[in-house]
Formats: sequence, C-alpha cells, structure tokens
Amino acid sequence: MITIRKKQLVALTAAMLVAGGLTGCADDASGLGGTTGGTSGGTTTGSTGGGTTTGTTGGGSTGGTSGGTTGGTTGGLVCNPTSNVLRPIQNPPGATATGSTNGLCIGCSVVNPESAIDADATNFATLNTPVGLLGGSSALNIVDTTTTYPAGRRAGFVVFDPAGPLLTATLLQTVTVSALNNGAVQETADSTVLTLDLLGTPIIGTTQPQFLGFITTQPFNELRISFGSTANALANLNVVQACVSPTAATTP
Repeated sequence: MITIRKKQLVALTAAMLVAGGLTGCADDASGLGGTTGGTSGGTTTGSTGGGTTTGTTGGGSTGGTSGGTTGGTTGGLVCNPTSNVLRPIQNPPGATATGSTNGLCIGCSVVNPESAIDADATNFATLNTPVGLLGGSSALNIVDTTTTYPAGRRAGFVVFDPAGPLLTATLLQTVTVSALNNGAVQETADSTVLTLDLLGTPIIGTTQPQFLGFITTQPFNELRISFGSTANALANLNVVQACVSPTAATTP
C-alpha cells in the first residue's frame, strides 16, 4: 500500500509540474503577444513634407508628425544649402549684404545686414521703419557674386515678426521684394504677387519664420527686400535669409 501511495504522489507531482510549465508557457506566449501588439504600428513613420518620426513600442505615433521637424507645413519648404526646394544666398561662397533707407525716413535703419548671409539660421538682420512714417522705407540688398539665376526661380526672403508668432496679410501691404541683375532692377513683387509660406518648426525661440517670395520672370543675381510703413503696420521686420529655388519653380 505504501509503495502504491508513493507512486500516486510521484505521478501527481509530475502532473502538477507539467501543468505549471504549461501555464508558464502560456504566460510567456501572452507576453510575446503583448510585445507584438505594442510594436505593430509602433514603427509607423511619416511626416507631411518633412522629417521622419518613429513611433514608440507602445502603439506608435499614429502616422508620424504632421509637417515634420525640418520640413514645412506648406509644400515642405526648407531653406538650406542642400535643399531641393530653397537654398540660401550665403557667404561663403560669395554673398554680400548692405542696408539702406529711402525717402524722408527719420528713424529708419537696417541693423546687422551681414547676419542675413551667414550660415547660422538663428542670426538675422533687422529692418526698422517707424509706424506712421508714410513714404519712407528701409531696405536690405543681398548680392550673389558667384551666380546669376535664370528666370523662373522662386526667390525671396525668410522673415519673421519680432512682435508676434506669425506674419499676417497686413505685412504684405508694407513689403516689396525685387530681383536685380548687376544692380539694375528687373522686377518687383508687391502684395498682389508675394506669397507667405511656413517653413516648419520654429528656429528662433517660439517664432515661426516664413518665406516671403515670388517666381521670377527675369535673370537676376541680387535680391532686395524693402520695408515701408503704414498707419498701423509693424515697426520692425527681421530677415533671416535670402533664398532661391535650385530649379525652375511651379506656381503653388
């Protein structure tokens, strides 16, 4: 009888161990299933016109970030030396920048014009035109001494309002952008032609720079931005860069 009971206990113990092992496997399998579920969709990437954002292992980032981190919210506009959308006119290789004032413009000035042609996108020139000073303006000219661009390029300036997060249509009434060739004005775009495009993630604090430009119809090697004044317009305009598309542009 004792021998039989011992055999029964051994059999029972073995059965319990097997059952426990199966339960452990089931738990492991459940864990594997959880990991698979967490990463499925977690590596979903994507950006609309910009950089790539990889989701976390817990469900992902649902399609990535809209606009990316260096892309743009309108057409993926980027102004940098390797961009296929917009490239800055810089020194080096051979850009020059000068500021000037026009008309009877007491208080008008251009501060740090050379900051608009260096490689640091957080530097900027500032155009000052007092509010209510009708007829006067400040201007920034940037010359590319190494390249003459053909007609059909998108050209303009990366600008921002130091007093607000975004520029408005009101600004377009006070600003013109001109394309020049060897010092001679070829064409000038005003508020009826100029467009404002966002450039993506703010590069200067919480300020969102915008590209103010137009599609040229004549060859040019120089760009000028003029900042006038109206009764209720901005008093200052910051200019980060002058930019030109590396290939022929199309109307957005």
